Amino acid sequence: MYRHLLNSPTDPPAPAAARRRLHPHRVLTTLVAVFLAICSLGAPAVYGAGAAAAADTQVLTWTAGDAYMNYLSFPTTAVAGPTTIVFENSAATGNTTGMPHTLTFDTSNPDYNTDVNVNITANPFDAAGGRHTLDVTLTPGVYHYFCTMPGHIMTGELTVTAGPGGGDTTAPETSASVSGTRDASGAYVGSATVTVSASDAGSGVASVEYALDGGAFRAYSAPVQVGAPGQHTVAYRATDKAGNVAAVKSVDFTVVAPPAQDTTAPETSASVSGTRDAAGSYVGRATVTVTASDADSGVASVEYALDGGPYLAYTAPVVIDREGGHTLLYRATDRAGNTSTPQSVSLEVTAGAPPSNCPEQDDRTTVYVGTVNTGVPDRVTTNGCTINELIEDYRVWDNHGSFVAHVEKIVKELRSEGVIDQREGGRISQAAGRSDVGRPQHDH
Repeated sequence: MYRHLLNSPTDPPAPAAARRRLHPHRVLTTLVAVFLAICSLGAPAVYGAGAAAAADTQVLTWTAGDAYMNYLSFPTTAVAGPTTIVFENSAATGNTTGMPHTLTFDTSNPDYNTDVNVNITANPFDAAGGRHTLDVTLTPGVYHYFCTMPGHIMTGELTVTAGPGGGDTTAPETSASVSGTRDASGAYVGSATVTVSASDAGSGVASVEYALDGGAFRAYSAPVQVGAPGQHTVAYRATDKAGNVAAVKSVDFTVVAPPAQDTTAPETSASVSGTRDAAGSYVGRATVTVTASDADSGVASVEYALDGGPYLAYTAPVVIDREGGHTLLYRATDRAGNTSTPQSVSLEVTAGAPPSNCPEQDDRTTVYVGTVNTGVPDRVTTNGCTINELIEDYRVWDNHGSFVAHVEKIVKELRSEGVIDQREGGRISQAAGRSDVGRPQHDH
């Protein structure tokens, strides 16, 4: 690799001295010459701190030698302002092979300062003897530098802070938020996501870090997802390009395991009610009531199909009044999408009218309370009477209160029998309260 670099087509041929082992006498002579040259410039013991630099200009020196994996010396911190950069790769800094090295400042990465252009190639046999200087102005922040020669891994960072009496001295502003699905107690179900944000109005944010549950700080590059059940703490901080570090903040939260997946279909059953003859057939009509329950995700829907027809939504007991044999299929689906195996109930309706023990006869299709139409479908109840027939709003009542109490009792019974749901029961009760049944001006 050394020979390839020395013979690069872009470099002039190296002197013969570089292609053979240096004689100890020549090495000593070279070192003495370099030492005398440095002394004649009045330079201090550090390479590159030449007299040409102004008194208020800092000098930063990088040196290289035979090593191809690292610079021999390099600065890590500096102060913003005029600066003389010295890059030396010579026999005096330990280069015995003539191998060239470079010092390049990265100007393409927005995570670092990109306002200084440094690209120096040095070797002991160039016109400057391997020692080069460049005057620049550094600003607060972090500079990234590296060697661009093939096969080299030489890189580092230079942190620049503001000079005394000025510049950015304020740390970044930071905040964090936690998101996810929460249960009734506020715990996050399955996982929680922590998003950290930082801003800096001065030199700008250089880096953001976080630490989970007391662990080491690490670079934050995307929202942090925490899935382990238990209590957690995420600490966070940010550093700006001037080197100011924000105080550590933290967020606390709890993660719980998600509920087990529901793979069990609902339980279903059906019952038939009505007046039966000696043969067991239902006289005039039969009412089929379907029930379903699901202990996991809950019942989402119930359906039925009569005599081979399509499945329909089951919202109330089904009245069958057509003479002949009938089969009703029913099934239920829970909120997890599990559907029960269809079950069936068979029955026979015979001709005739069932004996009526109903207080009134009413064939209206919706439930009325006085003159108020509730919109609730009128249905046959378990004793063979319709809801309208049970309400008895044609009867003369002593007062409005006793009528309302009567309706409330009916609603309660119908709810317990599954004839109406809660919403329908509420509509009937409200209609009873608004009606004029039992009031002095009511006249049937």
